[in-house]
Amino acid sequence: MPRNRQQIPREERTGDLLAAATELFLQKGYAKTTMADISSAAGVARGNVYWYFDSKDHIFAAVMNRLLSREIRILNEEQAGADPLSRLVRGLSDMRYSRPLHQAMHDRLPHSEAVREAHDTFLNWIVGLVDELMAERGLVHDPGVDAALVRDVALAVFEGANVPNDRNRPAHEMIRFLMESVMARSAGAKGRER
Repeated sequence: MPRNRQQIPREERTGDLLAAATELFLQKGYAKTTMADISSAAGVARGNVYWYFDSKDHIFAAVMNRLLSREIRILNEEQAGADPLSRLVRGLSDMRYSRPLHQAMHDRLPHSEAVREAHDTFLNWIVGLVDELMAERGLVHDPGVDAALVRDVALAVFEGANVPNDRNRPAHEMIRFLMESVMARSAGAKGRER
């Protein structure tokens, strides 16, 4: 016997909506997915979706935050002993399937504070792992390394790699190259000082 909709806990209903939205956004894209599509797929009355989320942008931001949280949890479990570069490269590689959603985020950034915050959360995760790697390798206080510039270049590489074209390598490959180059340059400079 099906449960009365009012008996379904809010967290469960929210999870149903996010699962449906994730699947639809990945299949149809953000622009072609409607609130009606999401409500129908989740089995929620169309108007009731707004009890859980203020707008499609709010659902989209929650989907992106959920994808990132899931990836962070997986990395923490499976890559607990790995260095930050390996975790960053693995995380970016694992999330390549959501690249079209990241591109859609860029379209929504000027229009939605919720999407901007979700996007910032993603970029802050990347910066956190870059900072962790630089600290682990002693590069944060290395006078030959501009840590802020390394962070900015890593983000620019990531953001640029998400612009659709046929010439770009995947972001995880370019960021690995960047960070390994910075570490090698720093090691080489320290070797010449001796």
